[in-house]
Amino acid sequence: MTIKKMRYLIVLILLVGFVVSFANTVYAVDELSLTGIVKSVNSKARTVIINVKSTSCLGLRTFTVDNVDDFQDLVDQKITFSIDSSICKRNETYRITGWRVTR
Repeated sequence: MTIKKMRYLIVLILLVGFVVSFANTVYAVDELSLTGIVKSVNSKARTVIINVKSTSCLGLRTFTVDNVDDFQDLVDQKITFSIDSSICKRNETYRITGWRVTR
């Protein structure tokens, strides 16, 4: 193989590697899984107040929800839910991304 052909082959390999590296870009979504008891639902503000029992977010916290009607019948029930963050800070409002009733 001549030097000229070898250069083309190296450039081709680098170009293919560059394209493949960007084609496989993956985005991760961090969510925190928590457990707590639903205390109240505010339909107008689309928020839910939950007494969180998980140590990573302990205490009464306010969360926003996409469909507040799903939570109307859950007052005083224990639920496991996920929020749109990997951390939970005081005085921050996070969105509930998924939930289920826990026994």
